[in-house]
Amino acid sequence: MCPPPDSPTSITTFSLPVSKGTILVHTYGSGPKLLIALHGYDYDGQVFADWAAPLGSRYTICAPDLPFHGGSEWWAPEFKPADWVEIISGIAAQQGKTRYSLVGHSLGGRIIVCTAAILSEQIEQAVLLAPAGIGAFDQVAPLVVQQLAERATGWTRGLQFLVTLGARLGWVSTFHRRYAEAQLYPPDKRYRLFRTYNSIRNFRTTAAPTLQFWQATTLPTLIVLGSNDRFVPNPKIRAYFAANPACTVVEIVGTHDLVNATTAQLLKGRLPN
Repeated sequence: MCPPPDSPTSITTFSLPVSKGTILVHTYGSGPKLLIALHGYDYDGQVFADWAAPLGSRYTICAPDLPFHGGSEWWAPEFKPADWVEIISGIAAQQGKTRYSLVGHSLGGRIIVCTAAILSEQIEQAVLLAPAGIGAFDQVAPLVVQQLAERATGWTRGLQFLVTLGARLGWVSTFHRRYAEAQLYPPDKRYRLFRTYNSIRNFRTTAAPTLQFWQATTLPTLIVLGSNDRFVPNPKIRAYFAANPACTVVEIVGTHDLVNATTAQLLKGRLPN
């Protein structure tokens, strides 16, 4: 949904073979502790490159490209929580670590929210940057409806005509017109969008086991929100974590793009030494 940073460069990468594909992992820094960082939709692991300088002496940052993103190869039509348990555990094993901190931005935050219950014994701290799927897009259309929508939007000329007509008549906002141009017209972007959309139906933040975990967990968790975020509903995210004293919500000046130098400095004072 958001553009990647300008010309980021990872220090090293490695390929992690897993059951359903191969995950490309970018690494930054060489610190003794492990920080596994999950990016949001339409980014890749290189978005965390700017964290190398402020955090790299304390942490080795491993940032995998999500399935259908960047240099990762994924053979299944969707991904599920069990796949992410395998990926995160595989990264930790590759780094020779049994404990680690997890950071997730947007979609990456949603993945952590829905897998932390399984991995909690290994997680030292969780950090959620503008986590998606809380208070909005928790439930998505049934798979058959998604498949019909994918077929319909595959007729690009017809879609362009309808979007243009809708914009002229005032039925389609400028935001949605630009979104269609960026995410639905190019075939590769459309494929990524629907494969990701198919997948998030497996990551429901209001599923009973997930809700119960976040109401009772003692896992130290920092939630960072941007004051001008248009993509996630900050009040609903606050309410979701409000009952648990282990969860701290911090709001900073910013938009949805929270993987930046400001958040790196914030984490520098909050992550375990």
